[in-house]
Amino acid sequence: MFSDLDQQLTATLQHRAGGDVDPTPIVEQARHRGRRLRMRRRGLIAGGVAAACVAVTSVVLVFPTGRGSDDPIMPAAALMLPEASERSGAIARPGEVGVDPGTVHFSTEALVDGAEWATWSAGRGSESVEFRGPKGQARFALARSTTALDGLPQTLSSAGRPQPRTEARVGDRPGVAWFDPSGDRKLWFVRWQPGDGLWAQLDIYATTQDEATGTAARVRFDSAHSCVVPFRLGSVPPGGRLLGCSVTLGPSRDSRFVEASLVVGDDTGRWLTVRAQPAPAGNDARSGDLVAGPYRARRQGSDVLEMTVRPCVVEAFRKGWGSGYTEEEGLTILGGYRPTGDLDRPDTW
Repeated sequence: MFSDLDQQLTATLQHRAGGDVDPTPIVEQARHRGRRLRMRRRGLIAGGVAAACVAVTSVVLVFPTGRGSDDPIMPAAALMLPEASERSGAIARPGEVGVDPGTVHFSTEALVDGAEWATWSAGRGSESVEFRGPKGQARFALARSTTALDGLPQTLSSAGRPQPRTEARVGDRPGVAWFDPSGDRKLWFVRWQPGDGLWAQLDIYATTQDEATGTAARVRFDSAHSCVVPFRLGSVPPGGRLLGCSVTLGPSRDSRFVEASLVVGDDTGRWLTVRAQPAPAGNDARSGDLVAGPYRARRQGSDVLEMTVRPCVVEAFRKGWGSGYTEEEGLTILGGYRPTGDLDRPDTW
């Protein structure tokens, strides 16, 4: 689709300008703007769910859809988070699952293999990874209760007609499985207890229950990974703390970094999401009329603050992906934004 758009833009601009025109900056800017608008709309929808189950939900980041002919297939290692060798997996430390926003207490190399995109999330009661690629798409989530799993919004499409649950086994562990029709496919849900005090769920398109449970059995719970982002937030209003972390890795121009978010909040139920994405190529930073520490920020609508801190565009969501923080507090949080590490090397973040 993008190559067709490139050709149409080139033909039109050459006709109007009478010379060669490179459409790359224009298309890149359009893609970036389109992604932001789509995600903002979906974020506002997700906000309704989050308001009802704020204690257990995570910020849901939506994968970019479609695949250009020149997009590379990412090796599994490129989509994995750095190992946290000093921390234990979920089986050894079940009480830490979903509590520490900096740690994912499971490993899914076998599932991520062959994917193009992977989004990792931790904190606010659950941990998860969602991936998409030529071999299909799936989401795995881990929590300490079925209530936490039930609170996660479904991100894979289906017909909305879930069938009755049946008993299932994942390896030697008991569980249940059910499916929801999705065109010619079935979206299977496999839920089981990998250990005492733990609940896991795999949502995956599969032909049979055995295929779905066999894939679920490939998840490991004996190691941990660090949920890392290429920035820090050094200014948080009194009583605030880090609640959640989410990062998407995949093909993104010259980097595998696609976007990352941190959620801050307090004990009163207020929360706010700060998201960073690579700035579009050829797009000069627009000055803003708001002061955010050393930066200049601007409003995007009434509920989103935005600034450019090269090499990223940074946004603070006060509603939709946030609730309760004032604009002044949002600017304080943005003022503490500090890039860190090499954007293409998560092990340096």
